[in-house]
Amino acid sequence: MNQQRKPISSKKVIASIVVVSALAGTGYEVNRLSADPVGEKDCPPLFAENAASDTSEINVEIAPLSAGDLLKWKQKGGTINDVSCLDHTFVYGIVKITSVDDIKNALQFARENKLKVSMAGVRHSMGGQAFYKNNLVLDMKGFNKIQLNEAEKTITVQSGATWHDIQSFLHPKHAVKAMQSTDIFSVGGSISVNAHGMDHLAGSVGSSIRSMRVMLADGSILNVNREENPELFSLVVGGYGLFGVILDVDLEIVNNDIYQTERQLVRYKEFPEIFESEILLTRTLVCSTGIFPRRRGRCSMR
Repeated sequence: MNQQRKPISSKKVIASIVVVSALAGTGYEVNRLSADPVGEKDCPPLFAENAASDTSEINVEIAPLSAGDLLKWKQKGGTINDVSCLDHTFVYGIVKITSVDDIKNALQFARENKLKVSMAGVRHSMGGQAFYKNNLVLDMKGFNKIQLNEAEKTITVQSGATWHDIQSFLHPKHAVKAMQSTDIFSVGGSISVNAHGMDHLAGSVGSSIRSMRVMLADGSILNVNREENPELFSLVVGGYGLFGVILDVDLEIVNNDIYQTERQLVRYKEFPEIFESEILLTRTLVCSTGIFPRRRGRCSMR
């Protein structure tokens, strides 16, 4: 006796196709990521002195921009990578930034060509979050001017400057109040992740910011601090460049005092008493000097 087969529903067919396609795509990606290298790494060397000196620029006139405006193309098409060589990404192009107008023109070009934009300093932000496929990359390394305001105990720094640039500029009289643990990173990159340093008293980089200028996607520029546009301030600090381009920042500085370091080994049971009698006491003394601002009657050292 022949049994009549039930027809396969279209939903099951579509679901099967989706599952097979997903498995094939996953298999392709796994095979691509686990494959042996096919040539030399295309990311830059770790140390600048080993890099080939290429200061040439390609100036391309862009029709949508007003007459005479130029984008300083460092690269059209091709790829970009971070220093780990793990985030090889195809991009629309890389524009060299040396002025505020360069940023404004690049953002206008991106709007008119429906491109996403990312900012790159020394490219130490790893994990793939710094680049986007076929986007426009702003190379901020040449955007690095520094100006001292000794009376206010601040410096105004463009976002492409590195902490090494700042240290060299301030030495020997002044020093930064807070910075990332080493000086190879850019200021804009450190602010974008709100990096912390080794000084637990100073807190994260964001704690030393007096004010910033930020350019939004439409090319407008806003002053941003804890009183003026405070919501945007909290978004930009630690915002991974998603809310605007940091132009420059006013950072607090301190006297370049030299400290003598000491270490001691303690038993874990003795630590609470040492913390109470030594570490908290040091905090109280530092707060009494007025170095850190007071909020609600308490010394803020975040």
